[in-house]
Amino acid sequence: MSLGLAPQHETFGADDGTTIHDTDVERGYLLLKLLVEEHHIGTGGTLDEGLVATLADNHTTFLLVAHSLALHPEDMPISVSVCLSAQALAPICPGTLIDIVCRVTNAALDKPHATVVFQDSNTRTVYAVASQTKHAKDVLGYQHHPASSKL
Repeated sequence: MSLGLAPQHETFGADDGTTIHDTDVERGYLLLKLLVEEHHIGTGGTLDEGLVATLADNHTTFLLVAHSLALHPEDMPISVSVCLSAQALAPICPGTLIDIVCRVTNAALDKPHATVVFQDSNTRTVYAVASQTKHAKDVLGYQHHPASSKL
């Protein structure tokens, strides 16, 4: 459902319900919003941890790749997850507007890491957290492709 505040965001061609509200690629920061619906809530009354993990994975992947390219355009941005964790912390009700705050936390290291906080847009109550660590891996032969020297 669109909030009418920003364009709906699609991840890998699928509408994930989020809208982008602020980005700073060089600082490694992304702010999304999501209006929580019944299907976002698990049986325990918290955000479904599969949803939390999926949103964290999809959005931090794009953020980490863009951040990496902005700071080190000569490095290979293609990466794979080596660790992804998600934890629901507090009950949430349908109709709650949440901020999804993604931050790169260790850009200088060879295994970039990002954290995600799912918090109430008004009260700042934290409903869930997630983190992801990536590893650069040339899964597509990027370094040996003739076009890579032109990038």
